[in-house]
Amino acid sequence: MSTPTHGLARYAADLPAVDRFVTLGEGGTPVIALDRLASRLGLGRLSAKLETANPTGSYKDRVAAMTVSLARHQGYRGWVATSSGNAGLAMAAFGTRAGLPGFLCVVSTAPQEKRVPLVPYGIGVVAVDGVGDGASATSGTGLMAHVAAAAERHGLFLAITANAHNPLGMRGIDTLGYELAEQVPDMTHAYAPTGGGGLAASLARGLATRSQQAAVVVCQPLGCAPIARHLAGELDQPVVGGCDTLISGLQLPAPPDGQLAVDAVRASGGWGTAVDDAAILRAQQLLATAEGVFVEPAAATSLAALLDDHERGRLRGDDHPVLILTGAGWKDQSRFAAPAARIPTAQVDDVPQAIADWARHV
Repeated sequence: MSTPTHGLARYAADLPAVDRFVTLGEGGTPVIALDRLASRLGLGRLSAKLETANPTGSYKDRVAAMTVSLARHQGYRGWVATSSGNAGLAMAAFGTRAGLPGFLCVVSTAPQEKRVPLVPYGIGVVAVDGVGDGASATSGTGLMAHVAAAAERHGLFLAITANAHNPLGMRGIDTLGYELAEQVPDMTHAYAPTGGGGLAASLARGLATRSQQAAVVVCQPLGCAPIARHLAGELDQPVVGGCDTLISGLQLPAPPDGQLAVDAVRASGGWGTAVDDAAILRAQQLLATAEGVFVEPAAATSLAALLDDHERGRLRGDDHPVLILTGAGWKDQSRFAAPAARIPTAQVDDVPQAIADWARHV
């Protein structure tokens, strides 16, 4: 029997034991060369890991697959979680696949593209105010405490995507590191968009398990960069008082895996880079126009951080950095709505002239 290319079962020997893995074909995502950007920056090689190719469009499918497999194996009657969007959709899909009901507390300001797809699964959902952009450090930790207590009270698996709350489920992200060690053995840096710190910590753990020596770089928006700022020596601990960024998914002023990420990044020889929202949105556009890759703003934070590091001289020409592109562009499209509304309309017989007008400027 051939070894599967997708699904966590491929790495069963290195993951928590379950009787059967719940799968929708997660993992096994491609790595592509970003040759145009590499040439522009004077890098020998630059690549991207397309976690956008996972079944629900983000790396959170790896966590959901492991979490739901554990919940079913351990006899839980359902699950409960918090999410800014990606984790919720992943848990809804994989929970339904396993026949496990679930309840989700989603950030009320999460993009509609992340909220609408929850509806077909029939899970319990409440939109929570006071978390996300403008939130204080205590509001996010308070929500997680409420959800953790509810999980205990009602016999539900706590499916929050953080090592601090769901350490065995987060082992699913280790497989991202396993794959990268196989796909890009000469990788020198892994640029990881970072909110709660779980991705950076778990990715570093997976790479270390495979003796891959790449430096993990934490990439955060400047308005909510507790881990990056702590790594830079600006903060005594990886916590900030409040959140001031519109980059959905990276709005955690008190990241639950903050210290875990700090320790893992330092052990890898990495660092943290914080960039403002405008730079992140420019990087999102650049990825699309230069390489044909459309990601959500949180994912583009990896490229924005790399561009900043390159400008500061942190990268050499013979380095081979890899961007972890965590979520697909269709998950957050609101800023493209106005340009889309301006697309001109033409009658059938006017089409040749419209093409000719365009062709003159190519």
